[in-house]
Formats: sequence, structure tokens, C-alpha cells
Amino acid sequence: MENLEVVLTEEQIQNRTKQLADTLYSAYGNEEVIFVCTLKGAVFFTCDLLRKYPGDAILEFVKISSYSGEESTGRIKMNLDIRKENIENKHVVIVEDIVDTGRSLKYLHDYIMAMNPKSLATCALLDKKMKRIVPIDPDYVGFEVDDLFVIGYGLDYDQKYRNLPYIGAKTKKLSK
Repeated sequence: MENLEVVLTEEQIQNRTKQLADTLYSAYGNEEVIFVCTLKGAVFFTCDLLRKYPGDAILEFVKISSYSGEESTGRIKMNLDIRKENIENKHVVIVEDIVDTGRSLKYLHDYIMAMNPKSLATCALLDKKMKRIVPIDPDYVGFEVDDLFVIGYGLDYDQKYRNLPYIGAKTKKLSK
């Protein structure tokens, strides 16, 4: 890919993912945990996190969206739901690729809380605090990033570039 500056290498991402998996295991030990992956962006991170997580883990998927191109629309759309009986009275960790405005994470957090989990935590690979509009912070964070439009390792630009093994920032306009 041209016009990209590497922000986080594959090695940095994998090392931090292992640290997060160990930290989460320290929090939950041998108790079963439901990991809720937000599609499509968090799928690579979630898979790597679960492969490194030594405890009992169940994987659920939700699909919410709020972006069009490079900008958040400000509206959350739920495209794939989870069932209350899969969440109720269970330890749940929401896994996000990136938290910027906080709208999606807050929406999903409140939505899952209404399903009465035993506990609820949030884990984000990337945190872009300077873009926060809604007052919510992930409980576990891989990396804080500057106000850059980042792609790769699940993050996309109009559904492209997710397959990059690293996270890059565009240095000029990307071609669609």
C-alpha cells in the first residue's frame, strides 16, 4: 500500500495483545468469559486476543456501524444482534478495534448492560481520546493513538485495507 505510514507494527500489536490477554486472564481466572467482537473492525484483534487468552472463552459477534468513509455519521446502526440468554449472568468483555467519539462503545455498553451480565468490561485495541464526544473510556486499551485516520489490522477505509498486518495512517488521499 502506498501513501501509508506505519503507526504500529505487527510485532507491536501481537506483543500488546498477549499482554492484554494475560491481564484479562488475571481479572477473570478460570471463570468463563463471553467476548463480544464488534464486526467487522475488531475481528482480527479479537481472534488474536482469544488465541492468546488461556481461560475459558466464548465468542459472540455484534455488528454496529456509525462510519461512512472517514467520518462518523453520529448515528449507530445495529446490523447483527446478540441474544440476552447468551449474556445474562455471565462475565462479558466487549472487544473494539478503536474508540474515538465513544458513541458506538457507549451504545453497545448500555445495550449489553440491559441484558444483566454478571460483569461487563471493554477492551479496545486503539483509543483516540482527543475525539471523544461521549464520556466513556475502555477498561483495557492496547494503544493510544493520535488524531490520525488509521487503517489495517481490521480497520478499513470503505471496506478496504483491513487485511494489512500492521496499522498505518494515510499520508494523503487513498484510492478506493
